[in-house]
Amino acid sequence: MNAPFATWHFPAMSNILGTHILALNAAGADAHEWLQLLPATSFSGVDGRGPYEAPDANALVARFQAEGRRLPVDENHSIDLAGKAGHPSPARGWIVELQARADGVWGKVEWTEAGRALVQGKDYGFISPVFLHSRSKPYRISSVERVALTNDPNLPFLKSLHTRNEDQPMLEELRKALGLPETADEAAVVDAVKAAHSASSGHAATISRIAEAAGVAKETGADDLVKAVQSRGTASTAETENADLKAQVISLQSQISTLATNTAREKAEAAIDGAIHAGKIVPALRDHMIARHMKAPAEVETEIKHLVSLNAGGLGGRKVPESGQVIAAEEDQVRSMMGVEEKAYAETAKALNGKDQ
Repeated sequence: MNAPFATWHFPAMSNILGTHILALNAAGADAHEWLQLLPATSFSGVDGRGPYEAPDANALVARFQAEGRRLPVDENHSIDLAGKAGHPSPARGWIVELQARADGVWGKVEWTEAGRALVQGKDYGFISPVFLHSRSKPYRISSVERVALTNDPNLPFLKSLHTRNEDQPMLEELRKALGLPETADEAAVVDAVKAAHSASSGHAATISRIAEAAGVAKETGADDLVKAVQSRGTASTAETENADLKAQVISLQSQISTLATNTAREKAEAAIDGAIHAGKIVPALRDHMIARHMKAPAEVETEIKHLVSLNAGGLGGRKVPESGQVIAAEEDQVRSMMGVEEKAYAETAKALNGKDQ
């Protein structure tokens, strides 16, 4: 079973604990929106009561949300003392939200006009939470019940409501610059600064590599760097387009060359095959004459016109070679004009003459 509550500082009241905790690391005398209700670590009071286990912040927040009620902020525990005796114990504010942070449990307070005036006027400098806890040590806190304004803190190691923290304005500016919520503590701000620094270093390294690739100085401004990259991109595009055009021209030239070669071969084959059929060129010379025709078609065709057909009436009026003579004198003259070896010509002529007989 839990004890009724733990509250403030009178030694004669053994069932009451004085636990006064800093409301906020405040700057100036403003009535701040968020109050620190419990620390994140285990703790004991100056009067020796405790120890209390490190609060389970998430469990305390979950219980507060499940109960769905607001927690009052009074003066010097008037709700627990004066109120129970029938005296007035007005709330000076209301805790409407709890948060679990790295440094403990925090509460968002909506101040009454009187409460705000008390804090801004520096009538009170500390707060004291009322919480339920277990009976056995170390005490385990089970819920936060309410909060009191006080000037007699039982936990002096925490800062007062009006302790001026010169770093606070800077923290506020850092929160805004880093896009952090106003509830972000110092640890969260430091982590964000480290992350931003790491990202900035990575960005600078990337910009340096881009500048090097663009052929400009590393310290080149952003606008000039963009222009350099765009210019290089345009040049690169032009180079790519020129390369593509060159490849297309080479391919077209190759196609034209192939077409011309095929056309020349077809013409040469037709001319030489016609001459062979007319008996003006022996078949053994077909490839040779085709190659010559492809290089100099007019020259070869002129030669063919002046050649005598080997098929013109047997020997075609030519004398048969005498004994020991390979070919006739007339044919030897033709052979010489055609650039054909004597033996090959004689064998072809002999074969053709055999067919004519």
